[in-house]
Amino acid sequence: MKKFFSKVKTEVTFKKAGEGHKLTEDTRSKAVQPRTPAERAHPSQGAQQAGAAALARLEQKDQSKTKRTSSAVRAAARAEAAEREAKSNANSPYATGTRTQSEPEVRDCAPVVLSVSGVRFICPLSGQSVPKEGLDQHKRECIVTYLIDSPVKMSATMIQSLNKGRDKVQVCVDTLRKYLENILANPTEEKFRKIRLSNKAFQDRVATMEGHEEFLQATGFSLKELPHQDTVEPFWVLGEDKCDDLDSLKASVDILTTTEPLKFKVDRMMQVLQPTDRVAEFRLPDAFYNLTTEEIKREQQDRTDAVQKSFQLRTKAMREREEQQNLRRYNFTLIRVRFPDNVLLQGVFRAQEKLSALVQFVRDALVSDWLPFVLSSATGQRLEEEEVSFAELGLVPAAVVNFTWDPSIMADIAAQQGAASNNQYLKPELL
Repeated sequence: MKKFFSKVKTEVTFKKAGEGHKLTEDTRSKAVQPRTPAERAHPSQGAQQAGAAALARLEQKDQSKTKRTSSAVRAAARAEAAEREAKSNANSPYATGTRTQSEPEVRDCAPVVLSVSGVRFICPLSGQSVPKEGLDQHKRECIVTYLIDSPVKMSATMIQSLNKGRDKVQVCVDTLRKYLENILANPTEEKFRKIRLSNKAFQDRVATMEGHEEFLQATGFSLKELPHQDTVEPFWVLGEDKCDDLDSLKASVDILTTTEPLKFKVDRMMQVLQPTDRVAEFRLPDAFYNLTTEEIKREQQDRTDAVQKSFQLRTKAMREREEQQNLRRYNFTLIRVRFPDNVLLQGVFRAQEKLSALVQFVRDALVSDWLPFVLSSATGQRLEEEEVSFAELGLVPAAVVNFTWDPSIMADIAAQQGAASNNQYLKPELL
């Protein structure tokens, strides 16, 4: 029985494999007939309607799912971005506060109103108030306009006033003076009356300084092409006729060595401000600071280093050098003087000016300018060292200073003028 079923199973398997053939028979000519699938019955109209309804329900479900997923993704992205921004603000050394994720960000689009429009200077020649941005151009125009009748004085003033670096200016003046003194000592020597433009000493000490050409021309030099070492080069040459007038050359030397740079005083831009609760709120222009962008970025790191240095042993010279560097960080300072009636007197000063400048500024604005008064810091400390700079006193880049009459005479003022008169501090034309 077991052999019977095994034989039947084998026959069924061979029948499914198809028609057999011999191993020596060529089967390439015989094509395999593909099986034709049985024809499927067409669904009825009711089945078609049911299928269409099912597909519509599936599509609606997929769209709803996709919509919910997109909304969730956008919400998660917004939440993640807000969280990163909050962490960034919290870790920033310039952060002034924190803002939670649920709080909306408020952006103030109003223009920033500065406490002072900028820094201005009073021209010593014209008396005009000149903005810092146009100072160099004004110097050139003013020197030419007011000193055109004295070419030597004009050119010497240009050298002193239009070049930066006092050491370089002094080297230029000394070199020009030496040229003229050599001529005065040897008026007949031709070599002293010629200055080769390509000479290294001339290029390093004189050629880069504005005003040197005007000075040489004013003293009688002129440009000429002369032979030099198988070539021709430009020279400044003093004519022989100029050597006959040595007194004029001596006068030029005196003018060159005695001329001072134009001293532009800071325009105080005096303002009287009415009582306000924002007396200590300052918005200063960039001109008040002597910091580059890189230095501002490193300021926080410097503070950290300062804490570490406080635990280190440093020599007195090291400490003094660091203090001097800190004093030069600001160019100007804005000072507000608060009077007992809360009226404010505001003025602009150089950071290196002395306290005496503020004392005189206040005195010039007082009705009773002969009465002694006391200035004190916001902490109540009396400011009495008039020869100390604002930077050294820590009154930079802006500060509020309190004004009071000298207590030793307050009783006399109250007795003679009455309490009402004590409220009058500033001149009426300033109010």
